[in-house]
Amino acid sequence: MRVQEPYVVASWPSVPVEIVRAAGFRAVMARGASDPTPAADAHLEPGIFPNRLRHLVEDALTGRLSHAARIIIPRTSDADYKCFLYLREFVRKGVATALAPVVLFDMLQSRGVDVPAYDVARTRAMLDELSSASGRMPSADDLRSEITRANAARAAARRLVALRRAVPRLSGTEVFPLLEAFWKMEPDRYVEMASDAASRIAARPPLAGPRVLLTGAPVDGRTLHEAIESHGAVVVAEVGPWGSGAAGDDVRLDDDPVAALADKYRADSIGARTPVDVLRRWTESVLDEVDAVVVSLPPDDAVFGWDYPALRDLLKARRIPHVCLRGDQHQTPTPGDHAQLGAMVSAASLLQEARHG
Repeated sequence: MRVQEPYVVASWPSVPVEIVRAAGFRAVMARGASDPTPAADAHLEPGIFPNRLRHLVEDALTGRLSHAARIIIPRTSDADYKCFLYLREFVRKGVATALAPVVLFDMLQSRGVDVPAYDVARTRAMLDELSSASGRMPSADDLRSEITRANAARAAARRLVALRRAVPRLSGTEVFPLLEAFWKMEPDRYVEMASDAASRIAARPPLAGPRVLLTGAPVDGRTLHEAIESHGAVVVAEVGPWGSGAAGDDVRLDDDPVAALADKYRADSIGARTPVDVLRRWTESVLDEVDAVVVSLPPDDAVFGWDYPALRDLLKARRIPHVCLRGDQHQTPTPGDHAQLGAMVSAASLLQEARHG
């Protein structure tokens, strides 16, 4: 993870990037990979920490995050919170000797009456923390400017998402890097890039092949997209903040931009603590447009598997074929996985023909 300064690292994209940018930093989101993590493996228990957190800890222990201004751990999941505690303990014990200050962003997604005010307070505290790190306190107008820029990027991302719905014109393997770039690129550059791509893609003929929803634990890479599409299917949607959910709704522009950002990220951030009924409604809204479903439940998952029986029953009732994959999303699927995917795509082809002719 080599990035030019000044930058901050976040373990999940539920930290308002508008605040990060207004404070003068670039946001770098932790990502998983297929590379080994020997330093992290020496300290982290197996089957608990997602791939992205193991790589974050690997970078922390090997000094690759020494130039970050802050490492922000949003309380997105139990694993993220444990990662925060582990990183602080590594510093206390001298295991990590060159590590940026580690900060917890305690954003809640529950529906208690006191939660909105609490989240606004935590978001203001994060703004203060980053402003202290940069020596730059953004004004309300600075925040509104970043919100406007990010909303323009969201609109560009939604245009790409629309090219996948109903009559897909690009594969999941192709579009995933275009959507994940929402979190990587400066908004103005993203608008230019995504708008140009969308204009070119809109002129393409529709793609053939069964349309697949990728759900379960959110993926932050395209290994599963490539595996599914190698059998002739097209991934048209995936749950999570990297693909279909990268943009979400716009942030409102009002007198209190911090409160607007807190409300947006509480309602729109997709992860382990998103209310289950929100994810279920989103899934059900997509099912009318797909011919098959792949559910990713990796070994570290402790949340999404609980909802799998209800999803399985729903798919059975609607006669939609599905496959449940339980490997690491960044590792190549096994021959057994590919056999399941091939059978699913064959069954979905028959369903597609019956539905769409």
